[in-house]
Amino acid sequence: MKVPAPPAGNSSLKYTFSTAQGTTQVALAGAIDENADLSGFFDRLQGDTILNLRDVDRVNSMGVHGWVPLINKASRRHRLVIEELSYALVQSANSIANMFGAAALRSCMAPYYCARCNQNVNMTVTAEEVAAASDAVPAKHCGTCHTALEFDELDGYFTFFKKRARK
Repeated sequence: MKVPAPPAGNSSLKYTFSTAQGTTQVALAGAIDENADLSGFFDRLQGDTILNLRDVDRVNSMGVHGWVPLINKASRRHRLVIEELSYALVQSANSIANMFGAAALRSCMAPYYCARCNQNVNMTVTAEEVAAASDAVPAKHCGTCHTALEFDELDGYFTFFKKRARK
């Protein structure tokens, strides 16, 4: 059952809560910035929670300033799993060491390109795929033409996964 979050004025961050098999699942969308109701969001977390961050399209320094202490506190109190980090959050995770506190990072969105279809494609890449690929980029194939996709970002894109694996 999906339960939308109560409106928080002009909050730039929207979230939807649902529950499946005793685990809370939350999808966040919008921006983590000075207008995001981060306290309202984190106050609603209870128990094991999976955060899907695929649709967080923007993060700024004021948002990070509010996010980091709250995610650190929440990840010490609850088992948090983060999946499908958006491109914007991957960029932040690569430059901010404690961006996700003690939460487990399961996957991120990564930019690929299909030369045959001439399409940019965002693909879900798991931490396990990155670890298995070692120093290479995880191989992905186009969902339309099944051609191997080209990774469309700099080599250090998955650094945040590798840093957490070394801890």
